[in-house]
Amino acid sequence: MNIVFCTLHVRRSPQAVALAAGCLAAALPDSLRQTSVLIDAFLEQPDEEILAAIGVGEPHLVAFPVYVWNRQRVISLANQLHQLHPHLYLVAGGPEATGDPVGLSAAAPWTALVHGEGEAALAGLLTALAGGLPQQPLPGVTLMLEGGALSGDSLCPFDLDSAPSPWLTGLLKPEPSGGVLWEVARGCTFSCDYCFDGRGHVGVRPIDRQRLASELELFSSTGVSQVWVLDSTFNYPPERGIALLELLLDQAPQLHYHLEAKADFLDRHTASLLGELNCSVQLGLQSIHEQVLRAVHRPLDLDILTEKVHLLEAEGVVYGFDLIYGLPEDDYDGFRTSLDAALSLGPNHVHIFPLAVLPGTRLANKRDRYGIKAQPDPPYELISSVNWTVEEMGLCRRLAAAVDLFYNTGRAVAFFPAILQVLETTPSELFEDFFEWALQQQGIDYDSLMDPASWAADDVYRMLQGYLCQQLRATGQDHLISIFLDLLCYHFHYAETVLGEELVPPDDQNALLQGNLWESPWQRARQCRLVPFTYEILDLLEMEEMEAQEIVALFRPVGSMALFMRRNSEVICESLSEEMQSLLKNSNGSLSPKEIFAGSLPQATGEELVRFAVSEGLLQPVP
Repeated sequence: MNIVFCTLHVRRSPQAVALAAGCLAAALPDSLRQTSVLIDAFLEQPDEEILAAIGVGEPHLVAFPVYVWNRQRVISLANQLHQLHPHLYLVAGGPEATGDPVGLSAAAPWTALVHGEGEAALAGLLTALAGGLPQQPLPGVTLMLEGGALSGDSLCPFDLDSAPSPWLTGLLKPEPSGGVLWEVARGCTFSCDYCFDGRGHVGVRPIDRQRLASELELFSSTGVSQVWVLDSTFNYPPERGIALLELLLDQAPQLHYHLEAKADFLDRHTASLLGELNCSVQLGLQSIHEQVLRAVHRPLDLDILTEKVHLLEAEGVVYGFDLIYGLPEDDYDGFRTSLDAALSLGPNHVHIFPLAVLPGTRLANKRDRYGIKAQPDPPYELISSVNWTVEEMGLCRRLAAAVDLFYNTGRAVAFFPAILQVLETTPSELFEDFFEWALQQQGIDYDSLMDPASWAADDVYRMLQGYLCQQLRATGQDHLISIFLDLLCYHFHYAETVLGEELVPPDDQNALLQGNLWESPWQRARQCRLVPFTYEILDLLEMEEMEAQEIVALFRPVGSMALFMRRNSEVICESLSEEMQSLLKNSNGSLSPKEIFAGSLPQATGEELVRFAVSEGLLQPVP
């Protein structure tokens, strides 16, 4: 039987990994695994292109993992496949098949729906289909028969200890400099009303340590750059989180890890290990209000949160917060208070989401209690409730877009407190004003502002320059403009350097240094940035903790040129001498150092500059 697993991703990105399909295919008997094909498709692709890719494998069965973000499109593809190939088996699985089996089954001519963890259930279904469409119930499967739906036991447990790895079996192939989704455990101990993660199984089931170690070895040897650790609370219980971090540090400390944690269970040892690791940690805050969190069964003590965040800060850990608007017992003013409190803790980024009333969750069963009106189809966002009007939900969407543009894409974390101080405002007031300024004074299209993902970092940077200048002038603080523009500039280029290519010294530098350094033309490496500043940037950074007014009194705008480059995970920023500035700025592939300096610098001194620049990889030979 030829089987095609088609995963429809939101967009092309390092996270576009068909992990669910890989796990399902890896768990099949060898004979079925060998005839299985995994296809990655994207929402941007036309249906004809996706259907053609599926057809290449001449499948007898097509399986779709169905999620909130792809449900409607998958339903359309399934209907078209049935029209083209009426005898093709069509199978749906994933969260939508588990949370809303009735609605999904009615939307397309499915052969079967697989619920919950699909490995054992799908293997059982495929084995049964070898003898024709089964007429008896199968565990974890709903069969769509002529006489109606036939469902087996809702749960079909799968032994994770013996689960084959989709990475180690070669079904999923890590890419050099790419990203991977890495499953280290399944389940969740907690049971938040709005979440589907903890449904079906109680507690967390970790994956075998030896398998994890082997997968890390594969990722490391392939040269993967980023790993998204799929565990909604990696640090519960704390000893499990500590064991995982020790494994990461032992096996592949050079990779960058994205982790999700619950603040309550962070301790000093965990924070210390995170500080040694190249990672970012996302903390699910959602709200700061006790009554709101209690209503969705997600308790959190703000004092404890503050204490735990200080542990991360002390170790230099990059961390961010998640916030949700639209929660029961909350309202617009309450959400603004949560946002202000979250930003007072200095997170590196803040992700804001509207409440989604997912089918199958406890919150979905409380619609009448909270007067919930939500979208009937994905993404199931809240429209209104007894606490939330349609208008307030709209205001929150604007606020979320402004935060994403100004704070996240705008790299504002480091200078944000100083801006709030000089403008004498709160974060939520600033974001509301920023959005209105962009809309009214800059004439930026509303839909464009509401789509932060479509903005390039350079464009956001220029917009923030304009906004800060306008605000400082409007408050009679023109003398602070240069300082804030310098700080904005520094943090923008720092972040871009982190995300850019590493500058590696040449392997053949000895051979390069034996040549005629002085009279040969060179070109500046594309991986290094030369950035002008109004102030001496290193002095300004040393005083960044001071108030802006004090900096103005202490320093003069003498100007500087800074070099930004990255070595491994470290960003290097150096203030350049006039001679090095001239050398790097004018090394364009046609001029030699001798021509650049034209007698203004002794040859011996100039050759030393060139020797240093070549050995560091700043200057490269012309091809």
